[in-house]
Amino acid sequence: MSFSTRLLANTIGRVSPKYRTFGEWAVTYRKVVAAKPITDKTKANRASSLSHIVSYMGDRVISGIKPHEVAEMVLETHAVHPQKAKRILIETRDAFNEALNYGWVDRNPALSVKAPVIRVQRKRLALDQWWAILCYSINHQPPWVSRMLALAIITGQRRSDLVKMRFDDVWDGHLHIEQAKTGTRLALPIALPLGVVGLTLEQIIDDCRTYYAAGADGYLLRKHNGEQLGDASLSARFEEAREGALGDLGPNPPSLHECRSLSERLYRVQGINTMTLLGHKHQAMTDVYNDDRGLTRGEWKTLTL
Repeated sequence: MSFSTRLLANTIGRVSPKYRTFGEWAVTYRKVVAAKPITDKTKANRASSLSHIVSYMGDRVISGIKPHEVAEMVLETHAVHPQKAKRILIETRDAFNEALNYGWVDRNPALSVKAPVIRVQRKRLALDQWWAILCYSINHQPPWVSRMLALAIITGQRRSDLVKMRFDDVWDGHLHIEQAKTGTRLALPIALPLGVVGLTLEQIIDDCRTYYAAGADGYLLRKHNGEQLGDASLSARFEEAREGALGDLGPNPPSLHECRSLSERLYRVQGINTMTLLGHKHQAMTDVYNDDRGLTRGEWKTLTL
């Protein structure tokens, strides 16, 4: 912090918050975010974004921060972490909006800054690839991995939700899921069928009872001692099976999360309400998952009479 900035903060800043630093505002803003009705995981993610912003402009007088300074921070972040840059800009806008409400600034310098264009990199997963990965996992990996692949495509849920699923989450003919990322509460009928793989959710749940020790309230996916698996273990095993089954797919091969997109695309053809299945609030987000990113480009589309 420069001498002039420190002088302003310690003199005029005691009377007018507009002459205090962004870092000082961040102390109050953290309390504002902590009081919001959002999940602990979201709060942790936002706290991480705020720390990043403070590292860039924490010693700047908050009312003196210009749009070009916000833009420079976002662009520098985008050069190293493209996905993170968008979250940083969103958090910066919210931080200054709250500062407006508290009288720390008269304008929001982040509002005019455009979000960086993020090029989609990860490849989509095709059904035949999923089958190959499943077959590899059955023959070469612990028994929970093939069940994980089946649960992922049958339920369309994220890995953070797959690891939480328990047998006692099943009642009244439904598997009940409270999504870790959004807090959305879903009740999926266990009779839910995915026609192209010839399985129902109930069959997968029953199959999950057949390996390792599991009590009535145990985890569907579990270690040999019955304990819960970690998110990272699911991704690591998927990558191992993908490489074993398909070899090198080049840069940005499909990850475990792509089972969620594949599930959406298959269920949409089947006529299932995939926005509800995935737990989205807006159809536009579900449509992002429906985009196969050129996976079927060049295929003939047959009109059925």
